[in-house]
Amino acid sequence: MSNLRQPLPKNNWKRTPLRPLVPADRRVLLWTTPHSLCAQASLDNKISLCLQEKIFTSLLQATSHGTWQSYGAGILRFTQFCDREELSEGLRMPASATLLSAFIADAIGTCTGECIRNWLNGLRLWHLFNRAEWHGKDCWVRSLQKSADKAGTPFKRPLRNPISSSHLSTLRENLDVTSPSGAATWAIALTAFWGCRHLGELLVSSPFSKDHDITRNARLSTSFVNGKKVISFHLPWTKTTGIAGGDCILTATDNLYCPVWALENHLKINKFANYDIPLFAFLSKGTWHTLTKDHFLCSTTEIFRQYNLDTVFGHSYRIGGSLELLAAGVAPEIVMKIGGWTSLCFMLYWRRLELIIPAAITRSWEARRKEFAKKIRITENMDNFEFL
Repeated sequence: MSNLRQPLPKNNWKRTPLRPLVPADRRVLLWTTPHSLCAQASLDNKISLCLQEKIFTSLLQATSHGTWQSYGAGILRFTQFCDREELSEGLRMPASATLLSAFIADAIGTCTGECIRNWLNGLRLWHLFNRAEWHGKDCWVRSLQKSADKAGTPFKRPLRNPISSSHLSTLRENLDVTSPSGAATWAIALTAFWGCRHLGELLVSSPFSKDHDITRNARLSTSFVNGKKVISFHLPWTKTTGIAGGDCILTATDNLYCPVWALENHLKINKFANYDIPLFAFLSKGTWHTLTKDHFLCSTTEIFRQYNLDTVFGHSYRIGGSLELLAAGVAPEIVMKIGGWTSLCFMLYWRRLELIIPAAITRSWEARRKEFAKKIRITENMDNFEFL
């Protein structure tokens, strides 16, 4: 534990044997209360430690590693609140509806409503693991969450900028796509863009796991549609479907931004004897290295900054790709399928409406004009037809 990074002052808490210094993603398992100690003792009397480990490991697999970290923040904020109010350990779990309401009311106006909901989700998971009753559906709790949404509006982050053609062209000019790292970087940029995918679904963002991260063992299916090459592969995990995964579909383009060419170039340059590694790993000095989400964003953001381009984030590739497809006339329901959206929430990504809406309207007008002209030609041909 001594090697753990010390928390920032705002993240400090009162240290006790019940709440040791552990990484945020382990708080749900290792932070305890009198209730959880009793629950643990009850388990010890019923099943072996080996079986308990299997239970908790399986429960953790229901959420991603990044979610554990996010939920750990909720447990921390709740603990800090209880410490400030000098609440006894016995009152903290199960947290009563009154205590949860007070926790939310105290946080309203300090952050977004979504942030507070994430904290509550962390507390709920913590209660679930410790077999404690959860009172988060109480009418006070729900009403206060609505109040938190209204009061938290000023804290909302600005809309993410989409990746544009300027970003892609600048990135291409500054990458050596014949090098292992350059080929991998260019391949992931175009895969995330044209596949409208979260970077976390394609790149490793936490300790590598074959159950979560796509590997070189993935089956890449190739086909041709209307003369264009198409490559598709299955993602073992997506943000919307979890471990059910989803499919990433890439269609070849006729320009420098072809995702099919970029992916095949990466696979050709970065050849490995071991295929049980991340799909976008690259070679360096004879060994393979994982291209992580953080490394990809840091390296590409530095390039964009040098050319005074808009700052972009992981979502920017997904947003930019969906906008490009919509502007090209691809139906919204098809874009939904490409990006794995399960609802119309992706409509939030319609940033450049001044381009998308006029393009859709003029295409509709052009289609109607052609249909009208076709009817006129048919009528004229019928008028000129002579019966024998």
